[in-house]
Amino acid sequence: MINIHSSELQKLYIAYFGRPGDPSGINYWLSYSHESITIQKISNELSRQDEYVKVIANDKSIDFKINRLYLNLFNRKADFDGLNYWMEMVNRHNYKISDIVYELIYLTKKPYEVEAKQEADDFYILQNKILAAELFTKQISKSITLINLYQPDSISPWITGNTFVKVSNFLSCVSYGEVSIESVNDFISSLSDVSINILNKPAIEMQDICLRIPIYNLENRSLSKRFASKVINLTGGALNQSKHGTNIIALNNINVTIMKGERVGLIGHNGSGKSSFLRLLSGIYLPTSGNIKVLVDVYPMLQKTFLTSSELSGIDACKAHFLLKNHSLEGFETFLDEIIQFSGLGSYISLPVKTYSEGMSARLIFSILTSSPHDCLAIDEGFGTGDSDFFDRAEVRMKQFMESAATLFLASHSEELLKQFCNRGIVFSHGSIAFDGPLDAALNYYHTHDYYRKNVVG
Repeated sequence: MINIHSSELQKLYIAYFGRPGDPSGINYWLSYSHESITIQKISNELSRQDEYVKVIANDKSIDFKINRLYLNLFNRKADFDGLNYWMEMVNRHNYKISDIVYELIYLTKKPYEVEAKQEADDFYILQNKILAAELFTKQISKSITLINLYQPDSISPWITGNTFVKVSNFLSCVSYGEVSIESVNDFISSLSDVSINILNKPAIEMQDICLRIPIYNLENRSLSKRFASKVINLTGGALNQSKHGTNIIALNNINVTIMKGERVGLIGHNGSGKSSFLRLLSGIYLPTSGNIKVLVDVYPMLQKTFLTSSELSGIDACKAHFLLKNHSLEGFETFLDEIIQFSGLGSYISLPVKTYSEGMSARLIFSILTSSPHDCLAIDEGFGTGDSDFFDRAEVRMKQFMESAATLFLASHSEELLKQFCNRGIVFSHGSIAFDGPLDAALNYYHTHDYYRKNVVG
């Protein structure tokens, strides 16, 4: 049995598909490394996948399939002796394409006569292809954005997609020259609107984070103690009782890294920790323990009240926000005109905020907070937009606002909203991260019976 290493798996992906292995595929087969599975068995499985059977080798002759293997591996068609040898093995010994792939890759010497220079060239070209494939898979594994980019357009029916074609073309050009990490990064950058250099840089790093929120002035502490163990099974974080007082463990054992350019959906039952997580990365809360590095300017769209007293006017509220952001009033008049126009408040902007209806207040707050783009947004879906006649305008503006951000955190119960703006999903359960991965996988996890039984149903 051959030990399973990623480089061995890359050989198979190159042979069958002419492309590097995708991270999920490589990780899937590596997970079997402790079991009694051989490379030959994996080769046989890959030969039966739809990508090969229904697209690459569909209705093709055996000599076409053999030549395709040679082109993928060595950038040349099979030589005369080689093609005759494999055709004979198929006709007389019932060789399958997986047998040919295995022997082409893993026999130290080809089983038919071939010039020494040709054999050395084949070996050298294949090694360079493996190196390029390894670098490519490693680099895209650093970002959910790029992992999602390197996917087929459809699995059923199988449609390869433009990205797969581009990557295959890139690998087909690898020959005698060793591929550098720089050239791989340049190529990946050409596949995405987001630069690989951005996606290689962390935005948020959290290590062993715990957030405890103290509870003061409990009217009946004995009652609290009596029901503490039951409350955690329904909603929210655990209640921690000690001689020093009562704390809600809002977040516990949080270990996560978010790269710049990622768009993260926060998923979970009410009280699962989504809002606490947003407040933590926004600097509103400080962790009780653990380490957090915030390497971007996070703009929290969590505010549902004004920065100023409700006795002051809407103009004063606009001015407070503008000063906080710009540290001067230069350009304020233009800013104010835009806010008045978008919110539709008109002359009401001069009246005290306390005279506003709930809808008017929501419209003004929304208009203020979405007035300019930001590199990183932290948004709670519970943030309102006010009156129904304002909703359509607000929806368009909110979409533009979120799309303008390089990095996004969005807490929401709306799958449609999450799918529109996010590519990574983090599922929270009672203050801990239960799942972290591609958005579709996160939503699938959230809908599993086990998660609902433990967290939603009770």
